[in-house]
Amino acid sequence: MKVSDKLKKYQPNAYNLFFNALKNNKFFHGYLLVGKKGSSLGTYAKYLAKSLLCEKDIFACDSCNTCNRVNEGIYGDFLSFDARLDSIKIDDIRLKIEDLFSRSASEKRGIKVYIIENIEYLSLQGTNALLKFLEEPPENTYAIFTSENENKILPTILSRVEIIRFKDVDKEIFIKKAKDENILTEDFYLLSTLYNDYDEIVVNLSNETFELVKNLVIEYIKRLSNKKTARFFVEKDIIPSLNSKEKVYLFYDLLISFYNEAFKRKVDKEIFLKPFLGLIEIILKNTSDLSNTIKIILEDENLISKNINIQLLLLHSLTS
Repeated sequence: MKVSDKLKKYQPNAYNLFFNALKNNKFFHGYLLVGKKGSSLGTYAKYLAKSLLCEKDIFACDSCNTCNRVNEGIYGDFLSFDARLDSIKIDDIRLKIEDLFSRSASEKRGIKVYIIENIEYLSLQGTNALLKFLEEPPENTYAIFTSENENKILPTILSRVEIIRFKDVDKEIFIKKAKDENILTEDFYLLSTLYNDYDEIVVNLSNETFELVKNLVIEYIKRLSNKKTARFFVEKDIIPSLNSKEKVYLFYDLLISFYNEAFKRKVDKEIFLKPFLGLIEIILKNTSDLSNTIKIILEDENLISKNINIQLLLLHSLTS
């Protein structure tokens, strides 16, 4: 499904707002796209950036020279960062965005766009540096930010951007569609807890990283009844295998999905991950304080972007 069609179907308010802004040349200088984890906010942000720069249509055609160059990362007046994965430093923001602002546009369109995904992961220094650029935005320069938790963003940033909140999509819509297309599997259920986007779920069904990390999470849960065995598995298999931030984040996200389902089971709420009931029962049987364990996992996941020792972090999360 085309990004514009997906936006129109699942996020009609956002679609109408951006359609009118692009059509009437009234695009605001800064937008913040907010949604739950897995809402493909980065995809939408890049699509909106291309729409601003596209040579043909109101929304990005994804076929013209400009759209192709943005996709390839070689368009001179476009910058994109992910604060969660890239560990952006203050100098990165100041120098690169300052350069974008200070020089004349290098492309004939005359429009400059920059994206920062997961802006809540910026340091305080980085946020303050960014604030300077939002206070007095240069003409024809636009910012698009994404966040999964706007409560962690400084009010001074929030007051200078237009906030677009993306609503949750009912998972049952995805399940029904997967049934109709004969692709409903255990993995589809699990991926549905991570992504608020049907296409993202389908793409990741064949993702090798997902398969690797999923198996690590499942094998870890199976060993919860024996602390020594679980710790040995963490040290021997999990830590060496999680050799990138992407894998570490995915591991924590999947683990949280299982523990959240266990908590729902504990308080007699209907669980979503019915195909994994056996694993959920193992968690319940071997976790004395479920609420505190979930709290530790969530807090530790938030520390990943702080450049602390990942091995020690995983040991703390999984062997406490």
